[in-house]
Parts: sequence; C-alpha cells; structure tokens
Amino acid sequence: MGEQERFAISYSVLVIGYGNTLRQDDGFGWWVAERLQQEATEGMQVIACHQLTPELAEPLSRCRIALFVDAREGEPAGQLEWETVCAVPSGNASFTHSAGPADLCLLAQTLYGSAPAQAYLLTVRSTHFELGKELSPEVEKAIEVALKRIGAFCAEGAAMLTAPQRNKEEEMTP
Repeated sequence: MGEQERFAISYSVLVIGYGNTLRQDDGFGWWVAERLQQEATEGMQVIACHQLTPELAEPLSRCRIALFVDAREGEPAGQLEWETVCAVPSGNASFTHSAGPADLCLLAQTLYGSAPAQAYLLTVRSTHFELGKELSPEVEKAIEVALKRIGAFCAEGAAMLTAPQRNKEEEMTP
C-alpha cells in the first residue's frame, strides 16, 4: 500500500470529545462523545478520551472536518460556545497536559502531510470541576443541546463536502 493510500481521507467528520469524568463537568466532552458513539452516523468517527494526546494526530490526518468537544471554566454554566481552530503553534508543543486542538491539527499536518480542512471547538461553560462523577444540571441539559447541534452540523458538513460547487456565502457555519 502506497503512502497516499495509507493516509487517504477515511471519513468526513471526526468528533473528539475529551475531559475528566471524575471531575464533574470536566467530563462534558467525553460524555457527548460516548452518546454520539451510540448513534452511529455514516461518514463520522467519534473518539472519547480523557485528554488530547499525540496519538490523535493520525485520525485527524484522515478527516476533512474535526470537531473537538470540551468544557471550560466560566459562567453561565451550561452555555455552549463554538470557535474555529487554526493550526498555529501555541507554545504548548511538549504535549504534557496542555496540548490543544490547534497543536494536534498542526502535528497531523507535520507528521502525516494532512490535516482537517476545517476544525472547530465546541465548549460548555461551567464552574463545577470538583471531584465527583455527577454533572451539574445545567451541563447535563447542555449535552442534549450539543448532540442536536453536532448532528445538524455534521449533516450540513457532509452535504457541503459532497456538493459540486457552492458560493462563499453558502459556506458552513457552526
């Protein structure tokens, strides 16, 4: 198998949900990914993990769109936010406990010669990061909203990737 075949695009959308399920709302991304894995969607791969690691660069090199899902500190608890991820070095390239989505996209490009054409980060705000397995009621509700938004986003992304030509005004927005 040639190098081009080995790293060909395998799926349209890769969702990586990450967080610590033993620190209350920090587990948001992991729980979203777990739920998405139960609802298999063609063209989408879902990974649930506790933190971002260099090993994720390989699957990132094989997708067109990446969506990272995580929790962040802030109020109001349960508020969802989307942002675009740009593959620009953050200075945290040591990959200890602070590697971010942009670092992984850059690593995918560096190691495999391919990275997602588009990458996004979906976060939920919270102030509940103490030891414990229970999610706050606000973040529990946000999981349902996030699942609906991700489903719509993935459907829109898949349609955009298979459409022959689209105007810039019609580009996908989360």
